[in-house]
Amino acid sequence: MNFECFKPIQVSIPILKSILLLLLLLGLVNVRILGQNYLILQRGANQKTRLVYEEGDQLVYLQKGLDYYIQDKIREIRSDILVLEENVLQLGQIEAIDIREKDERNRTLGNLSLLPMAAGTMLLLASGINSLYADGKIEYSSGTLITGGALIGAGLILQPLRYKRFRIKGRNKIQIIPLEDLEESEGT
Repeated sequence: MNFECFKPIQVSIPILKSILLLLLLLGLVNVRILGQNYLILQRGANQKTRLVYEEGDQLVYLQKGLDYYIQDKIREIRSDILVLEENVLQLGQIEAIDIREKDERNRTLGNLSLLPMAAGTMLLLASGINSLYADGKIEYSSGTLITGGALIGAGLILQPLRYKRFRIKGRNKIQIIPLEDLEESEGT
């Protein structure tokens, strides 16, 4: 048997150094990613609705003693404090967090409110075009107006039902979870 495909490859020393340096850099990046902590917002024991903030995410929060929200970027999450670009906070200093942009359920509610409004508009538009084609003028029946108005009204009623803020009280809790602790709890 002839094993020509298993001949040793000759690699020069500069190429070997470059490969080792690249592997070392990738290892350092991997260690940095694995050491990241997470800020968790959770209501009760339901893990499906919890919101996770990572380093680099935007955080809009209401600090205790202030009457306005502050938007800042998370630079570092430590075991007991949040290091932001322009502030350093302990978790106890946060009264509420604005979650309009973070909560996935808001996108669903937004789409759900848009659907009946679009259906009501399409119903009124189609009825108007049909009457214009058939009679030469735009006329609506009372049933079409009631149904179209009810659909548009239902969509408008659903719009303010979005989740706006997460208040830190009662069953709502905020906590910092290191990735290592998260992996240990999933393993057991």
